[in-house]
Amino acid sequence: MEDKRGPAIITAGLAALLLIPMMIFTALPNMFFGFENSESDEIIHMTEQAKVIGSVYVSLDNFEKSQIDSLITGIAAEYEADSNTVDRIEVNSDFEEDDLLWLIAINSVLHQQNLDSMSAADIRQFCTARMTFKPEILSGSANVLTVEVQKIAPETLMDQLGFDDKAKIWAGALYEVLSRSDALEKYKDHFDVPPPSYEGDTSGGGSITPGGAGGSGDNAIDISAFVSPGTKNNLDLAAYAVQAWENGWGYVWGTYGNVLTRSLFDYKLQQYPDGVGKYADFIRNNWLNRRTADCVGLIKGYGWLDEQSLEIKYGTNGMPDYGANQMYQSAIESGTMDTMPEIIGLAVWKQGHIGVYIGNGYVIEAMGTKYGVVRTELSKRNWSGWCKIPYIDYLE
Repeated sequence: MEDKRGPAIITAGLAALLLIPMMIFTALPNMFFGFENSESDEIIHMTEQAKVIGSVYVSLDNFEKSQIDSLITGIAAEYEADSNTVDRIEVNSDFEEDDLLWLIAINSVLHQQNLDSMSAADIRQFCTARMTFKPEILSGSANVLTVEVQKIAPETLMDQLGFDDKAKIWAGALYEVLSRSDALEKYKDHFDVPPPSYEGDTSGGGSITPGGAGGSGDNAIDISAFVSPGTKNNLDLAAYAVQAWENGWGYVWGTYGNVLTRSLFDYKLQQYPDGVGKYADFIRNNWLNRRTADCVGLIKGYGWLDEQSLEIKYGTNGMPDYGANQMYQSAIESGTMDTMPEIIGLAVWKQGHIGVYIGNGYVIEAMGTKYGVVRTELSKRNWSGWCKIPYIDYLE
């Protein structure tokens, strides 16, 4: 009789062999290696990198949701820019935690579990690129924009990546370890994954100058004074941010400069009932039918602005969909505030929040729901660091 235990034994053996590195990879590296007291540079480096990668994986569930949210925001704006009235937005997604575990396992095998070959940006790009979107308008008594989010089956994805049988077994073993151990849930508190701040950041002091005093007050975007509209550069970023402030842009979580239409607002309420819903009346009375952005959305909106159509098109011009922390962490040039050079268009950052330095000691920031886009004093807002924003050219 044929012995059918072979594949099971192989899988179990691989799972056992991979258990320790997976725990390093997704669980508690400092516990196993005594990170705080270690004198080994190699172990310290590996543990630091494991913490970074672990934080990315633990936060991917929220990241996927924010990616879908950003894309829907852009799709709705494009439809309405083409004179299509959108009365309601409906999103259908079959992406579940089980799919996330498969993505983690497959990406780990793709990098042969080499922590040094992985980066936060690469992991996020890998995961979000494995979904497809199918938008369409359903006309009737109301125009409904429906967006279907579709995932790629693990076997199909591994075939696309050229995995051989050994690599597929390896990925399957990693998936089993993650699934059976419930590692993401069990160890998530040991990684630095701060919750999103839906209302913005209002900590610190100094003067806060509200927007809307010196601009047109309408939703037009004027690039006539840009020094180089065909490129993405620091001077035009600062000019764009100043214009958003002068025209009195509002603040709504998950937006990046598009007009907050009724259908988009209703969608945000559905997506973030605790965050956006908490301020529903204020948003409805102050920001509806006006351009809005959250803190990093103000920067991304400039990056995604098409200089020909003046539409903000999600994910274009090489600007990735980063959160405030990811944008700062991915910067090649950055530093603490005591080392900040006098360069217009630098980003200033603190945990979960980011703004644009416009020179002469002032910052433009999408500060919070009840503030919108404001001008603040650089020295009074408790910023932690500065950086040159990735994918922005600095014309110093």
